[in-house]
Formats: sequence, C-alpha cells, structure tokens
Amino acid sequence: MKLATAALLLACMPFVASAEDAPSDAPVPWGEFAGWRVFMDPSVGNACYVAHIYNAGVFIRLGRFRNETGSGIYLSFNNPKWKSLEDEKEYPVSVQFGNHELWDAKASALVKDNDVTRALTISTGDESFLEEFKTSDTTKLFYEGKEIANLSLDGAPKAVSEMNACQKKTDEVLNKLKSKAEDIDPFAKDPSVKASDDPFKL
Repeated sequence: MKLATAALLLACMPFVASAEDAPSDAPVPWGEFAGWRVFMDPSVGNACYVAHIYNAGVFIRLGRFRNETGSGIYLSFNNPKWKSLEDEKEYPVSVQFGNHELWDAKASALVKDNDVTRALTISTGDESFLEEFKTSDTTKLFYEGKEIANLSLDGAPKAVSEMNACQKKTDEVLNKLKSKAEDIDPFAKDPSVKASDDPFKL
C-alpha cells in the first residue's frame, strides 16, 4: 500500500469567470481544456490546479500547494450527498487510479453551509501520485472498504499539461516581480520630486 497524508485545503472555492472580478485570494482562471478547468490559486501559494465537474454537484480537484512547511500535491473529491461528513475531521480512505495500487490516506473533510460543499482532501509529496492520475482512465475512492466514488479521468493528460504550463507561467511572472522589487533602492532620492516652495532642495 502507498501512503498519502491529510491536508485541509480550500478544495471547494467557487469557479470565477473573470480575474478582474475576483478578490485577491480567489482562483484565477487559466482556461478550459478537454472538459477540465485550470486555475491558479493564491490561497495555496500561487499554485495551479485542475478541476472537473460531473453530475449533481460531484467534482474533483487536483493541484499543487505550497506553504511555510513545504509543498506537494492534493486531490479533493466533492459530493453534496456526503451530508454526514464533519468539518475538519479526518477519515481513513484509499484512492486508486486505474489498475494501480491503492493509496492509503487520511482525508480531511471540508464542509460548508451551502448544501454543496462536502469534500474530502488528501495530499502527498510523491510525484508518482500525479503521474498515475494523468495516465489513468478512472479514479476511485474507498471508505471502510466500500467504493464511494468512481469517476472518469478522460482528458486528464491535457489538463495536467496545462496545469504545468499555468504553474510555469505563474512562477515566471512572480520571479520577475520579485527581481524588480529587489532592484528598487528605498533610500535613493527621486530627483523629480522637489518642494514647490524651495527649488534648491534636493
């Protein structure tokens, strides 16, 4: 059995139609590819993710996260019918991609008072988790030995490719902004700024 660790993330943030209309911590859309939506999420360290919506409010979200303690990959399953989930409680689950070996995990629950957000989220630092996701045709979630989700991953290879492109571009932009900030000398005087009543003041 392979192991993944629990992570409580904002797995069910609503999709936004426009970056201009979104608050600063809301996901920024990158695009839609093969039925999957790709976003950059400032709330998890400016990391990108993919999401796919199925019927009746069921959806999954996979992405990267970065915080003070490290970075990794997370996967969230959301189903409004999971009404007995308790917010922030951990549940022992197993995840399977295609015919690969099961990943055992402690999944953290996220519950909101909107009758829609009922999510279980796991995370791992193992890159093979992402590799199995993008190369498999289905993903299954098990709880107490019972299959509670069986979802198609059709289009996942393209979606993950775009997620990586989103991350690369995001990091490039952030690095440029960081470089510009480091080049600024806060102690330098601006020669264009002079007091209107003293033309000789430096």
